Amino acid sequence: MLMSKLLFIDDDAFILRAYQRMLRGTAYQGFYLQQPEQLWQQAYLDSVQIALVDQQMPRISGTELLLQLQHDYPAIQRVLISGDLQLALSQQATVLTLHASLTKPCSKVALLDCLQRLSGGLIANT
Repeated sequence: MLMSKLLFIDDDAFILRAYQRMLRGTAYQGFYLQQPEQLWQQAYLDSVQIALVDQQMPRISGTELLLQLQHDYPAIQRVLISGDLQLALSQQATVLTLHASLTKPCSKVALLDCLQRLSGGLIANT
């Protein structure tokens, strides 16, 4: 069975643990990063297929981080997560290409639906 590797970036440890619980029993492998500035030191970055990034973080916004990812790792699909999605999307750089966006907090159903769409429906719950 194919396994998509996901990267969640959020400065809130509680939210990262929630994503981890949501992925239990699925064919997704998650990596969780609470300090966005450490992103470029992660050895697993080459194997990540989907990055899900919170918009509101200290020192860097999710859209800024996704723009850097788009430049350095264009094959990674990019998902923006925000409590005020409309505002975040209106402020994003026009050169940033998002593959999806989710409202925060998102439900397990919404998250898995988004992931399944992005992974081409190849990943099923186990």
